[in-house]
Amino acid sequence: MGVPNELARFCLSILPVLVLLFGLQFLDSYKLVRLRRILAAVLVGCAIAAGCYALNSVALVTMPVRGPYYATFGAPVVEESLKALYIIYLIRTNRVGFMVDAAICGFAVGAGFAVLENCIYMRVFADSSLFLWTIRGFGTAMMHGGTTCLFAIISSNLWGRSASPSWRAFVPGLALATVIHAVYNQAFFPPLPSTVAILVGLPILLSLIFIQSEHSLHAWLGTKLDKDIDLMEMIASGRFAETRAGSYLHSLRKSFPPELVGDMLSMLHLSLELSARAKGDLIRREAGFPITPDPSLPAKLKELTYLEKSIGRAGKMALAPLLSMSTRDLWEIYVLGGGGTVEGLN
Repeated sequence: MGVPNELARFCLSILPVLVLLFGLQFLDSYKLVRLRRILAAVLVGCAIAAGCYALNSVALVTMPVRGPYYATFGAPVVEESLKALYIIYLIRTNRVGFMVDAAICGFAVGAGFAVLENCIYMRVFADSSLFLWTIRGFGTAMMHGGTTCLFAIISSNLWGRSASPSWRAFVPGLALATVIHAVYNQAFFPPLPSTVAILVGLPILLSLIFIQSEHSLHAWLGTKLDKDIDLMEMIASGRFAETRAGSYLHSLRKSFPPELVGDMLSMLHLSLELSARAKGDLIRREAGFPITPDPSLPAKLKELTYLEKSIGRAGKMALAPLLSMSTRDLWEIYVLGGGGTVEGLN
Protein backbone atom coordinates (compact mmCIF):
# COMPACT_ATOMS: atom_id res chain seq x y z
CA MET A 1 0.00 0.00 0.00
CA GLY A 2 1.52 3.34 -1.08
CA VAL A 3 2.37 6.37 1.01
CA PRO A 4 -0.51 8.52 -0.40
CA ASN A 5 -3.00 5.84 0.57
CA GLU A 6 -1.48 5.57 4.06
CA LEU A 7 -1.65 9.34 4.47
CA ALA A 8 -5.27 9.43 3.30
CA ARG A 9 -6.24 6.74 5.83
CA PHE A 10 -4.45 8.60 8.59
CA CYS A 11 -6.12 11.93 7.79
CA LEU A 12 -9.58 10.41 7.44
CA SER A 13 -9.25 8.65 10.79
CA ILE A 14 -8.10 11.56 12.99
CA LEU A 15 -8.70 14.93 11.32
CA PRO A 16 -12.52 15.17 11.66
CA VAL A 17 -12.52 14.82 15.42
CA LEU A 18 -9.57 17.19 15.88
CA VAL A 19 -11.15 19.82 13.62
CA LEU A 20 -14.37 19.72 15.66
CA LEU A 21 -12.40 19.84 18.92
CA PHE A 22 -10.54 23.01 18.06
CA GLY A 23 -13.70 24.40 16.49
CA LEU A 24 -15.31 24.13 19.93
CA GLN A 25 -12.54 26.27 21.39
CA PHE A 26 -13.41 29.08 18.99
CA LEU A 27 -17.06 28.87 20.08
CA ASP A 28 -15.94 29.52 23.66
CA SER A 29 -16.14 33.31 23.69
CA TYR A 30 -14.88 33.53 27.29
CA LYS A 31 -11.89 31.29 26.49
CA LEU A 32 -12.47 29.27 29.65
CA VAL A 33 -10.24 26.42 28.49
CA ARG A 34 -6.69 27.20 27.46
CA LEU A 35 -4.93 25.41 24.63
CA ARG A 36 -2.53 23.67 27.00
CA ARG A 37 -5.49 22.21 28.93
CA ILE A 38 -6.97 20.90 25.67
CA LEU A 39 -3.68 19.34 24.63
CA ALA A 40 -3.26 17.79 28.09
CA ALA A 41 -6.75 16.26 27.84
CA VAL A 42 -5.95 14.88 24.37
CA LEU A 43 -2.78 13.26 25.72
CA VAL A 44 -4.72 11.80 28.64
CA GLY A 45 -7.20 10.36 26.15
CA CYS A 46 -4.34 8.79 24.19
CA ALA A 47 -2.96 7.19 27.36
CA ILE A 48 -6.41 5.84 28.26
CA ALA A 49 -6.77 4.36 24.76
CA ALA A 50 -3.46 2.54 25.16
CA GLY A 51 -4.57 1.16 28.51
CA CYS A 52 -7.96 0.10 27.13
CA TYR A 53 -6.36 -1.65 24.17
CA ALA A 54 -4.24 -3.72 26.55
CA LEU A 55 -7.19 -4.48 28.86
CA ASN A 56 -9.53 -5.35 26.00
CA SER A 57 -6.92 -7.61 24.39
CA VAL A 58 -6.64 -9.60 27.62
CA ALA A 59 -10.40 -9.58 28.24
CA LEU A 60 -11.18 -10.90 24.76
CA VAL A 61 -9.38 -14.17 25.53
CA THR A 62 -10.09 -14.51 29.25
CA MET A 63 -13.62 -13.18 29.87
CA PRO A 64 -16.64 -15.49 29.56
CA VAL A 65 -18.23 -12.94 27.20
CA ARG A 66 -16.06 -12.83 24.08
CA GLY A 67 -15.98 -11.69 20.46
CA PRO A 68 -18.81 -9.42 19.29
CA TYR A 69 -20.59 -9.84 22.62
CA TYR A 70 -17.66 -8.32 24.50
CA ALA A 71 -17.51 -5.46 21.97
CA THR A 72 -21.16 -4.70 22.74
CA PHE A 73 -21.32 -5.26 26.49
CA GLY A 74 -17.76 -5.24 27.84
CA ALA A 75 -15.66 -2.75 25.90
CA PRO A 76 -18.10 0.21 26.28
CA VAL A 77 -18.12 -0.19 30.07
CA VAL A 78 -14.31 -0.35 30.28
CA GLU A 79 -13.63 2.48 27.84
CA GLU A 80 -16.28 4.93 29.04
CA SER A 81 -15.39 4.34 32.69
CA LEU A 82 -11.69 5.02 32.13
CA LYS A 83 -12.37 8.09 29.99
CA ALA A 84 -14.69 9.36 32.72
CA LEU A 85 -11.99 9.18 35.41
CA TYR A 86 -10.13 12.24 34.12
CA ILE A 87 -13.34 14.26 33.84
CA ILE A 88 -14.25 13.25 37.40
CA TYR A 89 -10.84 14.53 38.50
CA LEU A 90 -11.44 17.88 36.77
CA ILE A 91 -14.89 18.27 38.31
CA ARG A 92 -13.90 17.24 41.83
CA THR A 93 -10.90 19.61 41.84
CA ASN A 94 -13.04 22.50 40.53
CA ARG A 95 -11.20 22.87 37.24
CA VAL A 96 -14.45 23.12 35.26
CA GLY A 97 -17.39 25.32 36.20
CA PHE A 98 -19.76 25.56 33.24
CA MET A 99 -21.10 23.37 30.44
CA VAL A 100 -18.70 24.99 27.96
CA ASP A 101 -15.44 24.06 29.65
CA ALA A 102 -16.78 20.66 30.72
CA ALA A 103 -17.85 19.93 27.12
CA ILE A 104 -14.49 20.95 25.65
CA CYS A 105 -12.46 18.93 28.15
CA GLY A 106 -14.72 15.90 27.71
CA PHE A 107 -14.55 16.03 23.94
CA ALA A 108 -10.77 16.48 24.09
CA VAL A 109 -10.36 13.29 26.14
CA GLY A 110 -12.58 11.38 23.69
CA ALA A 111 -10.70 12.86 20.73
CA GLY A 112 -7.36 11.76 22.14
CA PHE A 113 -8.75 8.29 22.76
CA ALA A 114 -10.03 8.06 19.18
CA VAL A 115 -6.76 9.30 17.66
CA LEU A 116 -4.59 6.67 19.32
CA GLU A 117 -7.17 3.90 18.87
CA ASN A 118 -7.37 4.59 15.13
CA CYS A 119 -3.58 4.71 14.87
CA ILE A 120 -3.37 1.29 16.55
CA TYR A 121 -6.05 -0.19 14.30
CA MET A 122 -4.33 1.17 11.20
CA ARG A 123 -1.46 -1.18 11.99
CA VAL A 124 -3.76 -4.08 12.83
CA PHE A 125 -5.90 -3.66 9.69
CA ALA A 126 -3.17 -2.61 7.29
CA ASP A 127 -5.04 -3.71 4.15
CA SER A 128 -8.41 -2.13 4.99
CA SER A 129 -10.20 0.22 2.59
CA LEU A 130 -10.53 3.98 2.76
CA PHE A 131 -14.25 3.53 3.38
CA LEU A 132 -13.49 1.89 6.76
CA TRP A 133 -11.35 4.82 7.87
CA THR A 134 -13.95 7.29 6.68
CA ILE A 135 -16.45 5.53 8.94
CA ARG A 136 -13.99 5.39 11.84
CA GLY A 137 -12.91 9.01 11.45
CA PHE A 138 -16.31 10.61 10.92
CA GLY A 139 -18.29 8.09 12.99
CA THR A 140 -16.42 6.11 15.64
CA ALA A 141 -14.02 8.92 16.56
CA MET A 142 -16.90 11.39 16.86
CA MET A 143 -18.77 8.88 19.00
CA HIS A 144 -15.85 8.64 21.44
CA GLY A 145 -15.62 12.42 21.70
CA GLY A 146 -19.38 12.83 21.97
CA THR A 147 -19.98 10.26 24.71
CA THR A 148 -17.26 11.67 26.98
CA CYS A 149 -18.50 15.17 26.20
CA LEU A 150 -22.05 14.24 27.26
CA PHE A 151 -20.73 12.59 30.43
CA ALA A 152 -18.82 15.77 31.31
CA ILE A 153 -21.81 18.03 30.68
CA ILE A 154 -24.29 15.95 32.69
CA SER A 155 -21.88 15.28 35.54
CA SER A 156 -20.70 18.88 35.94
CA ASN A 157 -24.31 20.09 36.04
CA LEU A 158 -25.40 17.53 38.63
CA TRP A 159 -22.28 18.14 40.71
CA GLY A 160 -22.70 21.91 40.65
CA ARG A 161 -26.40 21.88 41.51
CA SER A 162 -26.06 19.67 44.57
CA ALA A 163 -25.55 21.28 47.97
CA SER A 164 -23.65 18.16 49.07
CA PRO A 165 -22.26 16.63 45.86
CA SER A 166 -21.40 12.94 45.92
CA TRP A 167 -20.28 10.22 43.54
CA ARG A 168 -23.91 9.65 42.57
CA ALA A 169 -23.66 12.77 40.39
CA PHE A 170 -21.46 10.81 37.96
CA VAL A 171 -23.74 7.79 37.53
CA PRO A 172 -26.36 9.16 35.06
CA GLY A 173 -23.79 10.58 32.64
CA LEU A 174 -21.68 7.42 32.72
CA ALA A 175 -24.74 5.24 32.17
CA LEU A 176 -25.85 7.30 29.15
CA ALA A 177 -22.36 7.35 27.61
CA THR A 178 -22.05 3.59 28.02
CA VAL A 179 -25.46 2.90 26.49
CA ILE A 180 -24.76 5.13 23.47
CA HIS A 181 -21.39 3.44 22.97
CA ALA A 182 -22.93 -0.04 23.25
CA VAL A 183 -25.73 0.78 20.81
CA TYR A 184 -23.20 2.16 18.32
CA ASN A 185 -21.06 -0.99 18.61
CA GLN A 186 -24.13 -3.17 18.14
CA ALA A 187 -24.54 -1.68 14.65
CA PHE A 188 -28.33 -1.69 14.54
CA PHE A 189 -28.08 0.61 11.52
CA PRO A 190 -25.77 0.47 8.48
CA PRO A 191 -22.38 2.19 9.05
CA LEU A 192 -22.93 5.07 6.61
CA PRO A 193 -26.31 6.30 8.00
CA SER A 194 -24.95 5.99 11.56
CA THR A 195 -21.91 8.04 10.64
CA VAL A 196 -24.00 10.73 8.95
CA ALA A 197 -26.31 10.90 11.97
CA ILE A 198 -23.37 11.44 14.33
CA LEU A 199 -21.66 13.88 11.98
CA VAL A 200 -24.79 16.04 11.70
CA GLY A 201 -26.33 15.55 15.14
CA LEU A 202 -23.27 16.01 17.36
CA PRO A 203 -22.27 19.52 16.16
CA ILE A 204 -25.91 20.66 16.44
CA LEU A 205 -26.17 19.30 19.99
CA LEU A 206 -22.88 20.89 21.03
CA SER A 207 -23.89 24.23 19.49
CA LEU A 208 -27.13 24.24 21.49
CA ILE A 209 -25.21 23.41 24.66
CA PHE A 210 -22.75 26.22 24.04
CA ILE A 211 -25.55 28.74 23.44
CA GLN A 212 -27.31 27.71 26.66
CA SER A 213 -24.07 27.86 28.63
CA GLU A 214 -23.24 31.31 27.27
CA HIS A 215 -26.64 32.61 28.41
CA SER A 216 -26.13 31.00 31.82
CA LEU A 217 -22.68 32.52 32.18
CA HIS A 218 -23.90 35.99 31.16
CA ALA A 219 -26.72 35.86 33.71
CA TRP A 220 -24.49 34.53 36.48
CA LEU A 221 -21.79 37.12 35.88
CA GLY A 222 -24.27 40.00 36.01
CA THR A 223 -26.19 39.08 39.15
CA LYS A 224 -23.27 37.66 41.16
CA LEU A 225 -20.92 40.54 40.30
CA ASP A 226 -23.45 43.13 41.48
CA LYS A 227 -23.93 41.29 44.78
CA ASP A 228 -20.19 40.93 45.35
CA ILE A 229 -19.56 44.63 44.73
CA ASP A 230 -22.47 45.76 46.93
CA LEU A 231 -21.28 43.66 49.85
CA MET A 232 -17.68 44.83 49.40
CA GLU A 233 -18.84 48.48 49.46
CA MET A 234 -20.80 47.88 52.66
CA ILE A 235 -17.75 46.38 54.35
CA ALA A 236 -15.47 49.18 53.13
CA SER A 237 -17.88 51.98 54.16
CA GLY A 238 -18.52 50.63 57.64
CA ARG A 239 -22.21 49.99 56.93
CA PHE A 240 -21.78 46.21 57.00
CA ALA A 241 -22.66 46.03 60.71
CA GLU A 242 -26.08 47.54 59.93
CA THR A 243 -26.99 44.73 57.53
CA ARG A 244 -28.47 41.34 58.38
CA ALA A 245 -25.19 39.76 57.27
CA GLY A 246 -23.28 42.03 59.63
CA SER A 247 -25.62 41.21 62.51
CA TYR A 248 -25.15 37.51 61.85
CA LEU A 249 -21.37 37.85 61.83
CA HIS A 250 -21.51 39.87 65.07
CA SER A 251 -23.61 37.13 66.70
CA LEU A 252 -20.80 34.64 66.06
CA ARG A 253 -18.79 36.38 68.79
CA LYS A 254 -20.83 34.35 71.26
CA SER A 255 -19.43 31.12 69.82
CA PHE A 256 -15.98 32.09 68.55
CA PRO A 257 -13.10 34.21 69.91
CA PRO A 258 -13.06 37.83 68.62
CA GLU A 259 -9.81 37.28 66.69
CA LEU A 260 -11.37 34.32 64.86
CA VAL A 261 -14.43 36.38 63.92
CA GLY A 262 -12.00 39.00 62.60
CA ASP A 263 -10.39 36.36 60.39
CA MET A 264 -13.87 35.41 59.16
CA LEU A 265 -14.57 39.01 58.15
CA SER A 266 -11.17 39.23 56.44
CA MET A 267 -11.84 36.00 54.55
CA LEU A 268 -15.28 37.23 53.50
CA HIS A 269 -13.87 40.52 52.18
CA LEU A 270 -10.91 38.88 50.41
CA SER A 271 -13.10 36.19 48.83
CA LEU A 272 -15.51 38.83 47.52
CA GLU A 273 -12.60 40.86 46.12
CA LEU A 274 -11.10 37.86 44.32
CA SER A 275 -14.51 36.76 43.07
CA ALA A 276 -15.24 40.22 41.64
CA ARG A 277 -11.78 40.31 40.03
CA ALA A 278 -12.32 36.91 38.40
CA LYS A 279 -15.69 37.95 36.99
CA GLY A 280 -14.24 41.21 35.70
CA ASP A 281 -11.44 39.33 33.97
CA LEU A 282 -13.97 37.01 32.29
CA ILE A 283 -15.98 39.99 31.04
CA ARG A 284 -12.85 41.71 29.68
CA ARG A 285 -11.70 38.49 28.05
CA GLU A 286 -15.08 38.02 26.36
CA ALA A 287 -14.91 41.62 25.07
CA GLY A 288 -11.46 40.99 23.59
CA PHE A 289 -9.46 43.14 26.02
CA PRO A 290 -6.11 41.89 27.37
CA ILE A 291 -5.96 40.78 31.00
CA THR A 292 -3.38 42.70 33.03
CA PRO A 293 -1.58 40.46 35.56
CA ASP A 294 -2.01 41.55 39.17
CA PRO A 295 1.35 41.29 40.99
CA SER A 296 -0.45 41.13 44.34
CA LEU A 297 -2.60 38.14 43.32
CA PRO A 298 -0.27 35.34 44.54
CA ALA A 299 -0.05 36.97 47.97
CA LYS A 300 -3.85 37.33 48.15
CA LEU A 301 -4.40 33.71 47.19
CA LYS A 302 -1.86 32.66 49.81
CA GLU A 303 -3.61 34.83 52.40
CA LEU A 304 -6.97 33.28 51.51
CA THR A 305 -5.49 29.82 52.08
CA TYR A 306 -4.10 30.94 55.44
CA LEU A 307 -7.41 32.44 56.55
CA GLU A 308 -9.29 29.29 55.61
CA LYS A 309 -6.94 27.19 57.72
CA SER A 310 -7.14 29.72 60.55
CA ILE A 311 -10.91 29.65 60.93
CA GLY A 312 -11.04 25.84 60.56
CA ARG A 313 -13.91 23.59 59.58
CA ALA A 314 -16.29 24.95 62.26
CA GLY A 315 -15.57 28.52 61.21
CA LYS A 316 -16.19 27.72 57.54
CA MET A 317 -19.51 26.12 58.42
CA ALA A 318 -20.51 29.19 60.42
CA LEU A 319 -19.45 31.47 57.57
CA ALA A 320 -21.28 29.43 54.92
CA PRO A 321 -24.52 31.52 55.02
CA LEU A 322 -22.47 34.60 54.05
CA LEU A 323 -19.87 33.00 51.81
CA SER A 324 -21.19 30.13 49.74
CA MET A 325 -18.16 28.32 48.36
CA SER A 326 -20.03 26.59 45.55
CA THR A 327 -18.37 24.74 42.69
CA ARG A 328 -18.47 27.90 40.57
CA ASP A 329 -16.91 29.99 43.34
CA LEU A 330 -14.03 27.55 43.64
CA TRP A 331 -13.75 27.46 39.85
CA GLU A 332 -13.43 31.27 39.88
CA ILE A 333 -10.43 31.05 42.18
CA TYR A 334 -8.90 28.40 39.95
CA VAL A 335 -9.35 30.60 36.86
CA LEU A 336 -8.03 33.67 38.66
CA GLY A 337 -4.97 31.75 39.76
CA GLY A 338 -4.10 31.03 36.14
CA GLY A 339 -4.91 27.36 36.28
CA GLY A 340 -3.27 26.62 39.59
CA THR A 341 -5.10 25.32 42.62
CA VAL A 342 -5.55 26.99 45.96
CA GLU A 343 -4.60 24.52 48.67
CA GLY A 344 -7.49 23.56 50.85
CA LEU A 345 -10.18 24.96 48.56
CA ASN A 346 -10.42 21.80 46.51
